[in-house]
Amino acid sequence: MPAIHDQIDNLPIAEDTKKVLYELIKRKIKVDRLYMLRIVLAVLNGVIALLILAWLNRLSAISSRVTLDTIGYLGESPAAVFFIVTAITAFFISGAVAREYKKQKQKYDDLREETIVRMDTKWDISEESRLKDKISRMLDEYRKINIRHSK
Repeated sequence: MPAIHDQIDNLPIAEDTKKVLYELIKRKIKVDRLYMLRIVLAVLNGVIALLILAWLNRLSAISSRVTLDTIGYLGESPAAVFFIVTAITAFFISGAVAREYKKQKQKYDDLREETIVRMDTKWDISEESRLKDKISRMLDEYRKINIRHSK
C-alpha cells in the first residue's frame, strides 16, 4: 500500500483530491475483505447444514424412528446442541456481515462517483486528461478501482 500512496503523493493534484483517493482505496479494501468474509461464511453455513442433515439422516436410519422423534433427541445431546447453536450463530453472523457489506459497498460506490465527478475533465487531450488517465491506470492496477465510468 505505501507504493500507491507514494505515487499519489507525487501527482500534481490538490490535497483534498489526494485525500479522496486515499479514502477510496481504503473503502475498496474494506469492501473486498467483507466480500471474502461473506464467501467464507456462506461455505461454513453450507458445511454446517450438510453435517446436520447427514447426522439427522444417520440417526433416523440407526434408530428406526421417525425424523420428528429424532428431533427430540437433539435437545438431549450436547453435540447436537453445539452443532445447532453453531449453525444459528453462523447464520446470524452471515446476515450481519451481509448488511455491513451492503452498507460499505454503497459508501464505496458513492465515493467512487464523487471521485469521478471531481476528476472529470474535458475530452480533448490535455495535461489534465493525461493525469486523469494516469490516476485511473494506477488505481485499476492496484485494486481494480474504476474511476473512468460511472454507473
